[in-house]
Amino acid sequence: MENVKDSQFLNLIEKELITVIKILSSSFDYISILGSDITGFKYEYSGQSSSLTESMWADRGFVARIYKFGKVLEYSFNNIQPGDAETVSKKIIQFSENALINNFHIYPVPEEEPQSFSHNENVEIDPSEIDPETVFSELKNIFKETMDSGKSVFNARVVFEWSKVSKIFLSSKKKLKQNYIWSQSYLIPMVKKDDMVKVIYAAESGLKGMELLRDLRNQIKATVKDGESLLNAQSVVPGEYEVICTPDITGLIAHEAFGHGVEMDMFVKNRALGKDYIGKQVASPLVNMRDGAIPERHAGSFHFDDEGTAAGNTLIIENGILKRGISDLHSAFSQKTKPTGNGRRQSYKNKTYTRMTNTYFEPGNDNLESMLASVKHGYLLDYTQSGMEDPKNWGLQAIAILGKEIKNGKFTGKIISPVIMTGYVPDILKNITMIGDKLELSGSGYCGKGWKEFVKVSSGGPYIKTRIRLG
Repeated sequence: MENVKDSQFLNLIEKELITVIKILSSSFDYISILGSDITGFKYEYSGQSSSLTESMWADRGFVARIYKFGKVLEYSFNNIQPGDAETVSKKIIQFSENALINNFHIYPVPEEEPQSFSHNENVEIDPSEIDPETVFSELKNIFKETMDSGKSVFNARVVFEWSKVSKIFLSSKKKLKQNYIWSQSYLIPMVKKDDMVKVIYAAESGLKGMELLRDLRNQIKATVKDGESLLNAQSVVPGEYEVICTPDITGLIAHEAFGHGVEMDMFVKNRALGKDYIGKQVASPLVNMRDGAIPERHAGSFHFDDEGTAAGNTLIIENGILKRGISDLHSAFSQKTKPTGNGRRQSYKNKTYTRMTNTYFEPGNDNLESMLASVKHGYLLDYTQSGMEDPKNWGLQAIAILGKEIKNGKFTGKIISPVIMTGYVPDILKNITMIGDKLELSGSGYCGKGWKEFVKVSSGGPYIKTRIRLG
């Protein structure tokens, strides 16, 4: 294992940023600066083509947040060199003169304790130090093994993406640094029978480097087998069924059901029903659900958020009772709660929103064998395709790619696809009767606030058994 290295760029500019804060402290009630230096690349290989592109997450710049008379202003910039502190400070002051006049929201100055913190995460194989030819060689090997794993396979795509995240947060009392790498990889086999083509996927992710590809290779045979089963899939007869959700589908439910639904900037705007249910039962007494960048270490993890708040570990649902939401600084102030470390930006050019990190159901005491044995007639659901939830009305619609029929505790061999899950969120969660004993997280995607403002997250949980309407 090796430490992820510091950003040389942020180290070079750090003294200049500290000087900017000292200069502006006499003009404003509070000032903080977040600096970001995010690099990364995405590799793709298939039988017909290969590509290497810069990661969509690449980002380098700064955002200053200033408070004056309770009003808040943010100023983003990326053009600063050693010796530029005076120039940058003047630009911020000039910009603030008109901008503060039009700002009507009043917030208190953040209460901060003196803190100095620096953390460099570990990875086994740092992808930033591996030449592209080596990466493509690994992708080609995985591609070949996939093509040899099933007679119906006619093509496949293999994807590996990494992102090195370096951030610094500075104020008059805080000096925080963090450096980490997250990676994700996909295997997408394509299978064919006569004129029918089906596509399935395997995914791996985490605070890891190129070693992630070993985990992906271990999924080849099972993924191809499930892909070939889709060639004989049938449509489900619509109705309510007992279902067992794999950790992938469990995570989808956690993310959509009470992830977005407890982002407290939605409470401020009265766009989330959860605001009125704090302290009330919304799930089975078996259910405990969390969001937190710690202690779980996964793709949604960090040590401080983009407002300089320490990473949180928020118990959202405890024994079926909705206990609290997740928040950034300003939504926490509006709701008179303590910020949970969920203030996140897509980029230094974007504003902060309340966003999820690692969102998951906690494990229970059941094993998968006993869960399967308890099903009279239902399905095991696997492979997330998409999900959508309405926080204001608690309606959930999600799609799983594959369902395996279960009768009297045994798989029948019948496959259904696609599987549309719908229902009222509290009903789905109150119907949970069994929860598996192993936690699994996946962070191979990303999350938007509506249709924009993307951040990296993970979600998951154990296997769960519930009742839900399928169509």
